[in-house]
Amino acid sequence: MLNQMIGLADPNGNSYKERAHKQQQMLDYYVTVKSIVKKLSTKRTLYFYDCGCGRSYLSFYLNYFLKKDGYHHVAFIGIDFNADLIRRCQETASHLNMTNMTFYDANIGEFDFPHKPDIVYSLHACDSATDLMIYKGIAEEARFILSVSCCQHTMRSQMKRHPLAMVARHKPYKERLVDMLADSLRTLLLEAHGYKVTVYEFVAASSTPKNVMLKCEKVGGSDKKTEIALAEYKKLSALFNLDPVLRTYLEKNGIR
Repeated sequence: MLNQMIGLADPNGNSYKERAHKQQQMLDYYVTVKSIVKKLSTKRTLYFYDCGCGRSYLSFYLNYFLKKDGYHHVAFIGIDFNADLIRRCQETASHLNMTNMTFYDANIGEFDFPHKPDIVYSLHACDSATDLMIYKGIAEEARFILSVSCCQHTMRSQMKRHPLAMVARHKPYKERLVDMLADSLRTLLLEAHGYKVTVYEFVAASSTPKNVMLKCEKVGGSDKKTEIALAEYKKLSALFNLDPVLRTYLEKNGIR
């Protein structure tokens, strides 16, 4: 019923072929989320913020399986600028009787979180939407930030005159290189702001080539660690002429 209600299966319960891989991605994403929830107190409500939620496939899956596994004190907030998608999410949540889910038609960066976030996350947020999600997580001091980026249009357009130009002249290699560099730079900025970042493939590449997750936990840090992370960021940024929008969001809002 869940897959039918959220649009991953037809009325007979048969999964749409073109969306079959999406289900595996969400199931494997849930493994990470469940491991985090086990570390958090379940005596209070845990707040999940899906930034750039779209049709909220992931949030519906996470909500369903968390409840199935006995985690009932959870609340989901989905944010997206597409009013039509938000309306569909609200209708779907109502049909599924998932009263712990609310959705807002809003700009992520300007949205005021009604509760302190436990987890801020996204799955394949397009281009700089990933940076906006990470910025918001840092700004709101989320305990965890989960990021699986998608396309890197902005970063790809920046990358010129660098030492690996002979490699990047081949389009497939340039795509892979930009993916690695974009998330590496984001990781350094996260570390500079007190997050411990684990980078790993959360699902098999056969499910999606965009399968690298940044699992970020707020642990705090010393001035020395911040200094080292920022110095490494500056070196890498200068080497490839890259500067993710994340840094701009942070500095524009006074987060150094």
